[in-house]
Amino acid sequence: MKQIYDDHADIRTKAAIRVVSLFFVGLIIIAATTSPIATGTKAGERAPPLEGKFYNGTGGWTDFNLENYWDPTWEEGDVSGQWVVIDFMDTDCPYCIRSAEDVSINSGDFDGSNPQWDGAIVNFIASATELDINGHDSSRAEIAAFRDKTADSGQSCGGSDCGNRAGSAHNFPYIDDIDQENMKEWKVGGTPSYYLIQPDGIIAWSSSENPGEDLRDAILALVPRESAQQGGA
Repeated sequence: MKQIYDDHADIRTKAAIRVVSLFFVGLIIIAATTSPIATGTKAGERAPPLEGKFYNGTGGWTDFNLENYWDPTWEEGDVSGQWVVIDFMDTDCPYCIRSAEDVSINSGDFDGSNPQWDGAIVNFIASATELDINGHDSSRAEIAAFRDKTADSGQSCGGSDCGNRAGSAHNFPYIDDIDQENMKEWKVGGTPSYYLIQPDGIIAWSSSENPGEDLRDAILALVPRESAQQGGA
C-alpha cells in the first residue's frame, strides 16, 4: 500500500515546535533575569506578614492583617497612596513610654488631620509585645490603658500608672503581640523600633538601619507631598 506523506503538514509541525520552543526559552530568560522582591525588613524589601488581634479604642479586640493596607498598583510619587509606620513597642519599656509623646505628635501631624501637611497620609500602627525582661508583664488591658492613656485604670506601665505616660491618647490601632510572634517574624532586636512602609508594601526606611535618624525626618524626606511636586514642575 502506497504511503501518503504530506510535506506541508511536516513543515507546519516543525514550525509549531519551534514556536513552542522559543516561547519556553523566553519564559526561562524572563525567570532568570527578573529579580523578585525579597521579603524582609530592610529598605527595598517587601514587609513580612503582620497579623493578630488589634484594639482601636472602641469595642473589643478584632482581627488585623497588615496586607489590607497594601496597594500593588501604587506608583512612586503618588500622593494619594497611604503609607504605614509600624511601631514595635513594649508598654513597660521606659524608652517607649518616653517616646510616646513623639509618636503622638507624629501620628497627629501626618494622619491626614493636619491641614498644614499636604503629603500622603501616614497610618501609624503599634505592635505591643512583652519583652523577656523581669517586670515586663503585659496584658491586653495594659495595652489598652497605654493606648488610651487611661488614668486610674489599675494598669501599670513601667512601674507607673499607664495614664501618666508622655503624650496624648493615641488614635491608631494597637496589636496584641504579647507572645512576640510578630516581633520574631520581623527580627526586631529591641523596642521601640520603627518601620516606614510604602503603599505597595515595600519598606522605605527602618530605625534599625538608620541609627540616630529620627522617624519624623524620614517621613519628611521620603513621603511625597503636593507642594514638592508643584515646585519641581
